[in-house]
Amino acid sequence: MAKAACQAAFITGAAGGIGMGALAVALASRGVQVTILDLKVAQGEETVRLVEEQHEKIFYKPRSPSAIFIRCNVTKSDELAAAFSRHQEMFGRLDVCINNAGIGEGKPFFNSEDWRRVIDFNLVALIDGTAKAIQAMKEKGGFILILGYGASLGPVPYMPVYAATKGWWVVRVCYTVRGNTAHLMDSPRDNLGFVKMERVLAAAFYLLDDESMSGECIRIPVNKPTQIWPYVETKA
Repeated sequence: MAKAACQAAFITGAAGGIGMGALAVALASRGVQVTILDLKVAQGEETVRLVEEQHEKIFYKPRSPSAIFIRCNVTKSDELAAAFSRHQEMFGRLDVCINNAGIGEGKPFFNSEDWRRVIDFNLVALIDGTAKAIQAMKEKGGFILILGYGASLGPVPYMPVYAATKGWWVVRVCYTVRGNTAHLMDSPRDNLGFVKMERVLAAAFYLLDDESMSGECIRIPVNKPTQIWPYVETKA
């Protein structure tokens, strides 16, 4: 993805963690205008400010607006559709869609109905957002980036529903869109401190910048080099 070819991005779950701490600001540093979706208004408006700050550093006269915030529950298809429409009205194009919104599994699925909400956010909204992005990109093309987790690539006994939702896109979506997965990444939301955000960013832009990487999945292990997944180790 040449920098000149990417002018407008749409990021769900962009008001905290990976969305705000890395991807939204990193795209803004390339001059990209950003639509920020989240349920958290104060954090969303702060992300807009961070994007504007980046544009002020690189443009003599920054384009206005540099970013917009839309409060949106991505599990509500009508709200998500309205957000895509607003993005098109403001920026006139969609070059990158990053499906970043998601939630964890707080309780055992057999003791709670929370698992339905996990599926709604991590799977149903993901499919819906991807479908809407494809429709918006039909004429000019574009890039779809889906963020995963270590649970995407193997069983997680203490979070079975979460792992199932994260694993779906690896099996199905990677055949048609760009995606990357990070194993226990370090984000402000969880502060797990395992994989540094710089590595996640580098992997994301590696996928976006190289046309030949369309449909690939990148795994970022904790103590090993970043890998294209599935990784096959060759013996000397």
